[in-house]
Amino acid sequence: MMFRTALLALLVLCALLRVAEAGTRPNVVFLSPDDSRFWHMVADFMGEVASDLNLELEVQFDQDRHRFSYLQMAEQVLSRDDRPDYLVIMCKEHVTTQILMHANELDVKVFTFNTDVPEATRAAVGMPRETLPNWIGHMAPDNVEGGANLIAILEQHAQSLTLTEPSQPLPVVALTGTRDSSAGTDRDRGLKAATDAENSELLQLVHADWSQQQAKDKMLVLLRRYPQAVAIWSASDGMALGAIEAVKRTGRQPGKDLVIGGFDWEPHALEAIREGELVVSLGRHFMGGGLALLLLHDYHQGVDFADGPSSAALSYRFEPATRDNVDTVERILTPASWQAVNFQQFSRALNAGLQDKPFSADHLMDQFSEALAQHRESGEVAGHR
Repeated sequence: MMFRTALLALLVLCALLRVAEAGTRPNVVFLSPDDSRFWHMVADFMGEVASDLNLELEVQFDQDRHRFSYLQMAEQVLSRDDRPDYLVIMCKEHVTTQILMHANELDVKVFTFNTDVPEATRAAVGMPRETLPNWIGHMAPDNVEGGANLIAILEQHAQSLTLTEPSQPLPVVALTGTRDSSAGTDRDRGLKAATDAENSELLQLVHADWSQQQAKDKMLVLLRRYPQAVAIWSASDGMALGAIEAVKRTGRQPGKDLVIGGFDWEPHALEAIREGELVVSLGRHFMGGGLALLLLHDYHQGVDFADGPSSAALSYRFEPATRDNVDTVERILTPASWQAVNFQQFSRALNAGLQDKPFSADHLMDQFSEALAQHRESGEVAGHR
């Protein structure tokens, strides 16, 4: 009898603790992999979502842009007396497993996003909730598919400009990021698979470490080495903008006798699209951090985004920004639009009617985009500082 009474008391206590946790204001720390324009845009958008959802958000930027400095940043957060409830990180090659295991030991819940989970991490600890219960979720755009789609768009545009014939391989040079970036590596994989299977010839792929200046310098060398190149594939808009500078320096005309595309929906890239110098930018993943916060908010309130390990990893597609939709994309990127939208409307914890409706990262990204695009007032575009 005493045992049953004690067990009942324990169950009641656990229930009260869950209710108390759900009523607290969650503390979230986001570790940005660098301090580029793109990641400031990600962090600023997260700030608006956090404000609407009453989350306490702290952002730290890794100015050294290296896996070891990123690991050090994570260890410093995890060594605090006042550790956060949730840690949001990007997967970095060779250090992700260590961060996840340490956070799991300390009972800090982790959500990974923006890049695929490195193969070494999958081999060591699996995927979210498989062996580490405090690694509660993962979400990323399909970077491999994005890399393949970008070269396909460049092929089509080059043919429309009669830079190549349909039966002629597209000579392309490519710029990618740092060697420890899963996003860059996966986009490269998509590029290589597409150029092996499709009508393109990859002349050379070089690392420019996400740097606009490095991209400019290295592209000057590549264009001298491969004067036959008529396409530049770039794993980021920042590097694509550096490539545009290099093309102009050689006397060629970007968008006319050479086609260029990138990733990230950077505001300066939208200007280049409007001017016809950049063909396309694949993006919308700047909203990934904000969507992660929405999922964490609902999780904290007892409405889980996953039924178990099989649904704890989410994926969504990139969307292209071109001359046809650049005005719409610019509205999505405008902080005035972010402030005009109340992100509580997307919460399944705050809107019980949403819990029976279809749920996916793609669907939520579509909803975010549609709501933000409806805001038509002029405003400063994110990233212009």
